[in-house]
Amino acid sequence: MKFRFNVPNKITLIRVMLIPLFAAILLVDMPNKNILAAFIFGMLSISDFFDGYLARKKKQVTEFGKLIDPIADKLLISTALVFLVVQGYGGIQLWMVIAIIAREVIMTAMRIYLLPSKIIVPASNFGKAKTVVQSIAIMFVLLNIPFSWHAMMAAVLLTLISGVQYLINIRQMTGNRIVNLPNLITLARFLLIIPFVYYLLKPKVHISLLIFAIITLSDKLDGVSARIMNQRTELGSGLDSFTDWVLIISTFVLLVAKGYLNIFWVVLLVVPSIISGVMKMAYAKRQKIVPVTFIARLSVGLTYLTIASIIIRFQYRFYLLIATLMLVYLAMIEISHLLVKNFTYLL
Repeated sequence: MKFRFNVPNKITLIRVMLIPLFAAILLVDMPNKNILAAFIFGMLSISDFFDGYLARKKKQVTEFGKLIDPIADKLLISTALVFLVVQGYGGIQLWMVIAIIAREVIMTAMRIYLLPSKIIVPASNFGKAKTVVQSIAIMFVLLNIPFSWHAMMAAVLLTLISGVQYLINIRQMTGNRIVNLPNLITLARFLLIIPFVYYLLKPKVHISLLIFAIITLSDKLDGVSARIMNQRTELGSGLDSFTDWVLIISTFVLLVAKGYLNIFWVVLLVVPSIISGVMKMAYAKRQKIVPVTFIARLSVGLTYLTIASIIIRFQYRFYLLIATLMLVYLAMIEISHLLVKNFTYLL
């Protein structure tokens, strides 16, 4: 994708570079900082209109601009939301931030994933309205304007509606390759990691265990649906493995932080998991599919069971941990064998 240093792209890049200044103002203790932060945020938001207007008027619309412009918007909005909720501003709640940022991260990841296919999904009217309402809601929160909570609720609803429309547009352009039932189930599993981690930190163990059970049980559901509906894809395989990897590693790190587990065990478990993940990516690059072996599946299932036993402090959790450790290393050896065999075959 060629980059053209034209005026619209310059405005977009300047908007990105000024985001840290906006965040810094929210952090410092100074008079009228909310008014200044709102002014800068407003100027950055308005510049989003001008770069698009200039690009169309001067016929300087580029593929780079189509990609970087929505990413710049998402960076600005996400930065504002995170800083506002962390600093305890009224009218905004954590679940609202999670819903909006999760949608933005997913859509951005899809845009980047589709780049090699030269497929760029343009912003829809719902998407544009979503950005405007999000900006207005953030301004309301910054200035403590009445009905700021209601403005944030409207922003969340529009964010979710535009996200669904975006998925529909991708499906129309790519068929079942990207948006299908198995991938949506896996995506839901990935998103559930956020509330699982949140409630484990609270701690509200019973809620976190319930969410963990849903995540683990749906791990089988996406695979079964993919086989039944003949919708196994490279993206689905990769996303499924990535979800397992993120859930397992983040959970073990949290277990150490909460005093459930010694860091020694986490190192022994995480290192082979990372090595296996790297080898899977190398294999997928050659064969266009992520390898899933019987031992790997068994090790993931036993790992989930071990995590639950550690959280509830099951009497025999130590023995489950030993068995999991053995299977994780066996899975790493099996993946390495597949990779070497594939490499030898290509030679």
